[in-house]
Amino acid sequence: MEMKRTMKAMDEGQTELSNCYFVKTILMLCVVFYHSMVFWTGNWFVDGPVYTSSVLKYFALWLNSFHTYGFTLVSGYLFYYLKFEKGKYNSFLPFLFNKAKRLLVPYVFSAVVWVIPISSVFYQFDFMTIVKNYILGTSPSQLWFLLMLFHVFMVAWVLSDWLVKHDNHGVVVPIVLYGLGILGSQFVWNIAAIWTACRYFMFFWIGFQIRRHKTLIVRKAPVWLYILTDILIFLLYQYTTKQDGILFRLLSLGVGCMLNILGSIMAFVVLQKLALWVSWKEKPKFLYLTERSMPIYLFHQQLIYILIYWFNGWIHPYIHVLVNFIAATVGSVFITNLLLKIKVTRTLIGE
Repeated sequence: MEMKRTMKAMDEGQTELSNCYFVKTILMLCVVFYHSMVFWTGNWFVDGPVYTSSVLKYFALWLNSFHTYGFTLVSGYLFYYLKFEKGKYNSFLPFLFNKAKRLLVPYVFSAVVWVIPISSVFYQFDFMTIVKNYILGTSPSQLWFLLMLFHVFMVAWVLSDWLVKHDNHGVVVPIVLYGLGILGSQFVWNIAAIWTACRYFMFFWIGFQIRRHKTLIVRKAPVWLYILTDILIFLLYQYTTKQDGILFRLLSLGVGCMLNILGSIMAFVVLQKLALWVSWKEKPKFLYLTERSMPIYLFHQQLIYILIYWFNGWIHPYIHVLVNFIAATVGSVFITNLLLKIKVTRTLIGE
């Protein structure tokens, strides 16, 4: 009986592992969809929306509460598998060079040839703003995620052996880093997204633990309970952020952290179950997107800038969001296919 349970856990672990690529692709598409509608929050792009939409505003805010956190969680999950189950990442320098090639090289390339030129047209950046935002990396548009993830990987490599050996005490590390990320950002520039990386290490660690402990109860809760609880906490967070006073500010920080943690786990569990239902490995078009998820992330946002500039006020907001999403995805794939044809540019986008 024990052997059967062990074999079943191993089979489920392999299925969950392979489905991580489905989860990452869907979360990447969630990022594109979020950027397609975040304009209607009123705090994105140089101009405001001609027609407002509370539905789009709050749906965008809800997506933002879990999509990048869930992606970071999956990165931690895969890191544990590769380092501790497959025996990879044993030497630091090869690991450093690998992640620099996958994350920092695409950062520099896409910033220079794509993000800075197009963003500067709309935002009228001067030289010092470009230096601060992109060279120092304090606010490099969508590219912040690459800097953050690089730092998280470096910290994870240094601490991972200790975290495995001190499982019970290891929870202190992400909590301390999360607090440091919040406090540090109040006093020092977020150079190279370092304070953001401190906060996001929490979610990487959660993914690390989910892979390590294959019987964690987080997999057992039903989908409807995850989604319902997440929405309720999201509504509570929206309420606390609109209140005045130091007490509500502190409460908002706590609820916001809880929302991001639950949201990242919800995204992982729900999408894992969805992957089993949709048989994604048998869908060539989806696999096609999976192979291009990183470049789509690199190029989509500036295409949305152009679409907003063209269509703001000319079409209904709901239609505008769909136009943004479809055109940005297709346009990013088109750019990616051109770059994949040449070995040098293929390397420059991390492929």
